[in-house]
Amino acid sequence: MIPNQLKANNPLFILLPFFIVLILIYACQQPVDNKITELLSPDKKIKVQLFSAKKNHSLQYTISFHDTMLVEKSSISLDLEGEDYDQLIIKDIQAFHVDTLFSPIIAAKRKVFRDHYNGIQINFEQALALEIRMYDEGLAFRWIGKSNHDLKVLNETFEVNPVRDANLFYAQYEQDATAGPGFINFIKRKILQVKNYLKGKKAPSESAFETPYQHKKISEIDKNSFLFVPALIQTQDGKYIVIGESDVIDYPGMILQNSSQNRLTTSFSAYPLKEEFPKDTLNYMKQVHVSEFADYIALTKGKRTFPWRVLMITDQPASIPASDLIQKLASPSALQGDLSWIKPGQITDEWLTNINLFNVDFQSGKNTASYKYYIDFAKTFGLEYIMIDEGWYLNGTLKNLNKNINIDSIATYAKEKNVGLGLWFNAMVLNENLEETLKTYSSKGVNVILIDFINRNDQKAMNYYVKIAEACARYKLMLNIHSAPAPAGFEITYPNAISREGVLGSEWNGWSPLVTPNHDLTIPFTRMFSGPLDYEPGLLENSTENGFQNIPDRPMSQGTRAHQIAMYLIYDNPLQYFVGNPSQGYKEPKLMKFVGNIPTTWDETIVLDGKPSEYIVTARLKDGIWYIGALNNWKERELTIDLSKFKFKKYTLTGIIDGINSNRYAADYVMTKGIGNGKEILKIRLGKGGGGVWRFESERP
Repeated sequence: MIPNQLKANNPLFILLPFFIVLILIYACQQPVDNKITELLSPDKKIKVQLFSAKKNHSLQYTISFHDTMLVEKSSISLDLEGEDYDQLIIKDIQAFHVDTLFSPIIAAKRKVFRDHYNGIQINFEQALALEIRMYDEGLAFRWIGKSNHDLKVLNETFEVNPVRDANLFYAQYEQDATAGPGFINFIKRKILQVKNYLKGKKAPSESAFETPYQHKKISEIDKNSFLFVPALIQTQDGKYIVIGESDVIDYPGMILQNSSQNRLTTSFSAYPLKEEFPKDTLNYMKQVHVSEFADYIALTKGKRTFPWRVLMITDQPASIPASDLIQKLASPSALQGDLSWIKPGQITDEWLTNINLFNVDFQSGKNTASYKYYIDFAKTFGLEYIMIDEGWYLNGTLKNLNKNINIDSIATYAKEKNVGLGLWFNAMVLNENLEETLKTYSSKGVNVILIDFINRNDQKAMNYYVKIAEACARYKLMLNIHSAPAPAGFEITYPNAISREGVLGSEWNGWSPLVTPNHDLTIPFTRMFSGPLDYEPGLLENSTENGFQNIPDRPMSQGTRAHQIAMYLIYDNPLQYFVGNPSQGYKEPKLMKFVGNIPTTWDETIVLDGKPSEYIVTARLKDGIWYIGALNNWKERELTIDLSKFKFKKYTLTGIIDGINSNRYAADYVMTKGIGNGKEILKIRLGKGGGGVWRFESERP
């Protein structure tokens, strides 16, 4: 009831009916969102509804999970120059159902994928279509171009708007200047980014794609911050949404940004118009910087499929690390013919320890004798490759080889020992004479190329990843890419691109305290959703939560020894690195034999239990042998594993577990053995920052 005094003293009250009429008229004139269609997942648990928004050419979608609204109206649109239309006009909608099996060339997670979905393709009167696929584990959208002329993509919008404010597990796109090496170069890049920002460019252009994972409410994230994909939303009622992308070819990679109280939207690095090539040759971190940007994000063909925008949806977080949704959406292998030269395995890397060998009769360092020592180590413990990292050429040019490192002699020795060889390159240096360089070193016996310092995900950079993968394939070389975004299914399309960094990993133990067990336990639920990751575990110096130090040439990890070894099983990586010191490894031969026998590809992967940033338990099958690995944060815990699901009759068990004193002395571990039957419950204790790996060899009839 309105007080009489207010009526008398407020002349606007007389005009109130008039204002109400105006509001009603205005509301009636506003566009009304019309439902276009809805689509269910095969198990009918997930429902997407699609709406047209008459005020512009965007569409909107909602998602329900178990009949409860999970994502409220969120926009999707593709803004193309020269395509001036106020509204997308639907021509027809084609529905389809697919249920097939296919096998990836390299089984990073499992041998066989089941590609099972309900799909629709909405064809518009404009030269454009939208495809939606609904899986039991989530859904994906992609635009399809049908134009007869090339397209200039001004922008693309993909929003994810949870119903209520939610928690987000994410890594920032921007690098922290104080966290890593190259401070002066970082400042130079930041100045360049500010200049570009003032010109109207919003998204950052460069990142090493190596920042620690954080956990905040979406509303608490700075709206000026940019975030990696994949990112993980945890709703207030315990549902999980993983945001990712797949099949990113001839297009910039997706970046996320907080757009409002509880909403996320996409951003992209603009198309590079001019690039700046460093003139100095003293820095091995040589990098091509963008000096001028366009007001669009891509120039591309008119007839093409655009990248998939992917949402995995679950109330069981343990299902996320085992997902192959991104891989199923990737384009099939572009490489044909005999691909038997793509051989997964374990590989050493010496960069982090700076070849600080001991108990040897030669001067250790970047020299031929040290690399032959690495070859002997790999041969002794069953590792397939060694890496010759930065330092084999000097001053940023392949014309100035390090006289202390004889690549020919090392390659000959590696061949005698049946150990493969990897070689590091700065990406810009390699690109200066790409074909001749790859041909030369392939002929010398190099099997793996590691490239570094691209640090971009704009369209030109993404096309360079394709260029280098295709060039390596011509010379039967596997490829590992550092300082690059997550693969997003790239390893399916180019299976020789066997691994990729795109994660803050073990090397950061050399100069920062950022690589914590909590960070390690977020990776399987975020970054790994996109594909294999080169974290580089295996450090044999280990610390408790309060004991960590950065010691030059003697890096240590946070967490236990068993935590380090468990990463070999937990993290997808067909080219798994060992970055520990071989001289320490020789002192623990039983441990190294166990590690060297851990496979890097798998027949099947099942995540038994897990929660982001807390713990995970993963089971993997290889040639009839089950391996179970567990990884833990700083909270000590006990878990149980029901072995009945593995259908053992009898089994022989070997494993590595946290020692009884690991909470005080992190390198304390026990190599355990035993026998049992498949009806048992396995009880495991995980120390603070702990872990464990168990190998179950079943007794066969």
